[in-house]
Amino acid sequence: MPTSSMPGHARPLAHRTSLQAVLLLGSMGVLASLWSDMLFPAMVSIQQDLQASATAVQQTVSLFFVANAFMCLWHGVISDAWGRRKPLLIGLVVLVLTSLLSLLATRIEHLWILRTVQGLVVGLGHVLCRAVIRDLYSGEGAQKMIAHTSLLQTAGPIVLPMLGGWLTWMWGWRALFAFLAAVGMVMLLVYARKLPESLPPERRQAVRLGSLWRNYRLVLGSPWFMRLSVAHACNWAAMYLYVAAGPRLVTHLLGRPPTDVYLVFTPMMVGLIAGFLCLPRVLQRWGTRHTMYLAYLGFAFVSVLNAALSALVPPGLMHLLPIAAYAFAVALSMPLLVGHALHPFPHNAGLAASCQLFLQYSMMAVVAGLLAPLLWDSLWHVALGCAVLTGIGMALLLWQRYATWKAQGAAVTAA
Repeated sequence: MPTSSMPGHARPLAHRTSLQAVLLLGSMGVLASLWSDMLFPAMVSIQQDLQASATAVQQTVSLFFVANAFMCLWHGVISDAWGRRKPLLIGLVVLVLTSLLSLLATRIEHLWILRTVQGLVVGLGHVLCRAVIRDLYSGEGAQKMIAHTSLLQTAGPIVLPMLGGWLTWMWGWRALFAFLAAVGMVMLLVYARKLPESLPPERRQAVRLGSLWRNYRLVLGSPWFMRLSVAHACNWAAMYLYVAAGPRLVTHLLGRPPTDVYLVFTPMMVGLIAGFLCLPRVLQRWGTRHTMYLAYLGFAFVSVLNAALSALVPPGLMHLLPIAAYAFAVALSMPLLVGHALHPFPHNAGLAASCQLFLQYSMMAVVAGLLAPLLWDSLWHVALGCAVLTGIGMALLLWQRYATWKAQGAAVTAA
């Protein structure tokens, strides 16, 4: 349900079926995909043009997510103090300028610096999307809006790798940054005109180091928040392992050109979209608990299937099909894990969303910079890494279930 304390001009965004709300909020979360996914098909081109090693080029991805993870701790704090609009507009200006400067890069070190700066601001999209949703919605309404906006955010990456590959093939990797600069400028103009402020001045919190430290301890010290947020981060990182290793899997194991990296992205995004579309009906029929059981049953099945295919079948396109099923399970579990993790913090929604994205992007940085280069020479190794990450998330969720059951039992005994 929409909250009653929002500014009057923000109420239209809180209507659950508002197409404008879904487009404006969902597009915020596309920032990270735009400035990361489009570059995967260009990795080989960048390596050849700048005469760098594959590992050095891969670090442009790792540094991007390290910077993203670090600043995610501050995006929510800044937005809780300044509102939601101003940080977003400033971040878009930085993205446009750094994309234009990337056109002039002549060494891989130049891209390291510029990609790090981009990583410092690009996380604003996801943080502000979740914070605005928490400003305007609660309960089931928040979960459904997370699902709707996530659907939009996952539809884009189906096209982005193919578009990135096409632009690289036609005009080289620098064309990607020209395209990103143009897209950033359009988004800047649209949000400047169309996005209302959802956080009224009376609900803003000044940045005070003492209270900030207490709030971080409150959120990150919450077992409820940490178990649910890390469980989601592990699921997402397991899926992202195939994204980070995608160019290597496609070129070296499947023997296809770098532009065919869409073969990894497409089944993944189809699975996510199908999961987000099915989630409302599944929730209505099965409820939250059984929907989560269904998602983790899917994780377990895909992990076993992945391992069996990788061990018994020579590398081929069929190895990419289970990714769709895994992504479907991620889509079923993500809104529930994210929404329940944020629920105890209505007055620190921005900071809690920041901590949540910090955990997620930290995991993605480890995957991109460490796990993917270690595992990408073998489909078996990638499948094993995916299964281990999934198992960690499953263990955390079982821990949360046990802790909840124990707390309920203690409350009944005390009563």
